[in-house]
Amino acid sequence: MKSLFTMLLAAVLVGWTPARQKPGASTSSPPRILKLEELTWPRIEALDRRRTLVVLPVGMLEEHGPHLPISADTLGVMHEVNGAAQRVSQALPAWTVVIMPAINYGQSGANRLGAARVHPGTYGIRQSTLRSLVVDVGAELAQNGFRWIFVMNGHGAPTHNIALNEACDFVSQTFRVTMLHLTALFRADPAIQSLGEKIAAKHFSPAERASFGMDVHAGVAETSGMLAVRPDLVQPSYKTLPSQAGRSIEELQKVATAPGWQGYLSSPSHATPAYGQAIEAWWIDGFTDLIRRTVGGENMFAHPREPDRLPPAVAPMLERELADETAFGEQLASWLAQPRKR
Repeated sequence: MKSLFTMLLAAVLVGWTPARQKPGASTSSPPRILKLEELTWPRIEALDRRRTLVVLPVGMLEEHGPHLPISADTLGVMHEVNGAAQRVSQALPAWTVVIMPAINYGQSGANRLGAARVHPGTYGIRQSTLRSLVVDVGAELAQNGFRWIFVMNGHGAPTHNIALNEACDFVSQTFRVTMLHLTALFRADPAIQSLGEKIAAKHFSPAERASFGMDVHAGVAETSGMLAVRPDLVQPSYKTLPSQAGRSIEELQKVATAPGWQGYLSSPSHATPAYGQAIEAWWIDGFTDLIRRTVGGENMFAHPREPDRLPPAVAPMLERELADETAFGEQLASWLAQPRKR
């Protein structure tokens, strides 16, 4: 009797299916981090616009010395985008994070600091092109009903960042949405920057930090970041590169215009994976904090951002660069206006 009951019970259990679930269906909740390019339009249409964050990564193809890949800015920001998406998803479980395909082209490579307009490691676009590209993408998102759009950018050129600030402002004001250039806010936030200084102090002595100068391109920080994110793409030669330090914009320009400049500044040989991991965590924490504050109701448009003010020494260089871009644009317009044979 017991054996027969057991057999009957087993048969019932094998054939039983929950009333609300088809056989073979997954019981896991739908993913809250999505890649836009992998979705169908009905899936996009079904997203709750009130609780969906859209992240637009912007990188750059730019020379980064003889030791780093030219996509370092893109690789770094994508690591940060993915990390911040995970953190935001955990902190805001009712929200969905949609990651856009990265814009891999930015404006103004560091070679311009060395007065080299063209460089085999840099493939940039005009400031007006970048601004229009980000405006176009942001406007499409806004017109499709998305209300929260965050640009995360890996490139530091002032004119590049000005274009992103202007694009975000235009979309926000025109379509009455929130489109923010998070990197500009991150770099101008005193509390976030104070944490960054503490990280550097933890990894290097005061004398070492002083010797690095302005660590703005392919130096200690960026090399460390790549050692943490993509060590396979860092050339071992970084360990033997001599210091190229400058403590002011004028000194950096002097270094960059010297014969034989290799396209890096500061002291890459001091880079470490541990410092890179700490820096990347700092960026991810900062981006997460800014997003949470924004959706929590804080008016981030009232906060300072870079580069609202440019050092006087930078202005002439930027004027020359934009003049070159204007001349190229006029050349294109002239060519388009000419009749062409078909």
